[in-house]
Amino acid sequence: SQRRHTLTQAQLKELDASRLRKVYKLLTNLTSTLNYQRVLELALDSSMQALTSTDTPEDRLVGAVLLFSKGDEETAQLYIATSRRLLPPDRKHTFPGQKGLLKAVIEEGGGMIAEEPAKDPEIGRLIALQTCATAYCTPLREGINTYGVFLFAHTQANFFNAANREVLNIITKQAVSAIQNARLYQDLELEKERMTEIQEEARKKLARNLHDGP
Repeated sequence: SQRRHTLTQAQLKELDASRLRKVYKLLTNLTSTLNYQRVLELALDSSMQALTSTDTPEDRLVGAVLLFSKGDEETAQLYIATSRRLLPPDRKHTFPGQKGLLKAVIEEGGGMIAEEPAKDPEIGRLIALQTCATAYCTPLREGINTYGVFLFAHTQANFFNAANREVLNIITKQAVSAIQNARLYQDLELEKERMTEIQEEARKKLARNLHDGP
C-alpha cells in the first residue's frame, strides 16, 4: 500500500514537471512573435493546453480573449478577439464590463471565480457557458491600463483550483508583455507605411511640378 502511494506521488510530480515544461515551451513561443493576432492566439492556446489533461478533456473547457474596443472609457466595449469552444453566435457579442464577473475583475485588477456563469448578467448571454459549472476571469493589465480579460469556463465544479489559477496567472502576465510588444511593433509598422505613403505622394507631386514647370 505504501509503495503504491509513493508511486502515485512520483507520478503526480512527473505530471507537474511535464506540465511546467509544456507551459515554458508555450511561453517561449508566445514571447518570440510580434504578430498581434498571433500573440492572442498563442496566449489562448497556451492556456487551454496547460489546463488540458487526460482527466480534463479539452472539449469541456471554454476559453476566450476579450479586448476593449478603441474609444473613451464610456463607449469602449469588450469584444471577443479570439476564442475556443464558443459558438458562432457567441463570438458576435460585446460586453460593457459594467456588471457581474467582468466588472469585478476589471475593478479589482485580479483573477476571480464565478460559480454558475450562466446566471452572470453579462457573460451569461454566451450559449457555450450554459452548461458550465464555473468560470475564471483574469485581467490583461499593465499598471493602470487594462487591455481586456482572459475568460475560461468549465463544466466541472472546482476545476479552477489554486494550481490551475496559478498557471493562468503566469500565462496572463507573459501575454500582457507580448501584447504590448506586438502592439508597439504594429504601431511602428503602421507609422512606417504612413511615412512611405507621404514620401510617395511628395515624389509624385514633385514629378508633376517638374513636368508642368519650365
